[in-house]
Amino acid sequence: GDKNFEFIVSGMSDSNYAVDPDSRKSISGTTTLLYGAVVSTHSKQQQCVTLSVTEAELVARVTCIQDMLFVKNVLESMDLKVKLPMVLEMDNKGAVDLANNWSAAGRTRHVATRICFLQELKEEGILLVKWRSIQ
Repeated sequence: GDKNFEFIVSGMSDSNYAVDPDSRKSISGTTTLLYGAVVSTHSKQQQCVTLSVTEAELVARVTCIQDMLFVKNVLESMDLKVKLPMVLEMDNKGAVDLANNWSAAGRTRHVATRICFLQELKEEGILLVKWRSIQ
């Protein structure tokens, strides 16, 4: 028990673009970590058809962030502290740039709600999105 101890919540996400030959839906893979230990991991078909690799990565990222926020809220409900910002690692440079508002892509209006959700978390200091080569 140290009351000032901060738990580290992090995550990784990835997707395989349009791998289902019938529906052309992508597969999302996410992992949520608590101090480096796996708390949850998912691999499932996305609910929507994405129009690009970057969009498929964006859908996977939002799923991972929702899991990370759940872990954060559970810890905080027990009066435990979570170190902010939580770090999400991705292997798609375009999706990372989009989350960090470093690029202005022309065909992203249809996913603007997801982008705004991520940018709001970033501006509030809750989330940090980093690029990482995931092999």
